Amino acid sequence: MKKTTFYFLFILFSVSLNAQVRAFAGGTYYRHTDFQESGYLEVTSGVDVKVYKFFKPEASVSYYFGRLEDYNKVDQSGNTISISQVTTSALNFGFTPKICLSWGEFSAGDAIVQILPRYNISRIEAQQNYILINQSNPAQSKTQKNIVTEWQHSFGIGLGLDIILSDKKYDSLAINLYYTGVNMGEALTDVKKSNTNYDSRTLGLGMNYYFGFKKKKA
Repeated sequence: MKKTTFYFLFILFSVSLNAQVRAFAGGTYYRHTDFQESGYLEVTSGVDVKVYKFFKPEASVSYYFGRLEDYNKVDQSGNTISISQVTTSALNFGFTPKICLSWGEFSAGDAIVQILPRYNISRIEAQQNYILINQSNPAQSKTQKNIVTEWQHSFGIGLGLDIILSDKKYDSLAINLYYTGVNMGEALTDVKKSNTNYDSRTLGLGMNYYFGFKKKKA
């Protein structure tokens, strides 16, 4: 799996010696009510390669992380007898054959529509801390830690605008609406050992900043 990922990234870097390459970094917030603060985050970095004006494939490495709402079990008197705390994360390697709906050169302030299909290879981890409260002596409460890890392949899709920021450099700012295919829910379901089937696939809104070289003078 690791060799496949490195080969995949190497191929993208080697697409063309004359291609325009830009690094980028950004983040996405995914709305999901099962998580604290009603969502979870993805931070990402990578490169895009301009093969043609309308085709700029990307390779990225990103990290998803979030925490489910804590579940407190209480007795008939209203005393908390146990607490379940569950966090999840995913290290994701993505390939996006980005399609840009544009023809011609652009100036600062112009925007390019982009379609973002993405293939993902993810290492997902879910961790539960289950705390059994000792009512007579809370300091002696017992904590049980459970961890579930898995590898996953998935597909996602996005749509966005790439806004040109400079007439001198290839810098730009992309604002994207994205549906992630990375599903951390299976690991969450397994680690909680409950009847609830979680699914973290949802819509997210994010931004990527692209760092470009200086444009060649005409």
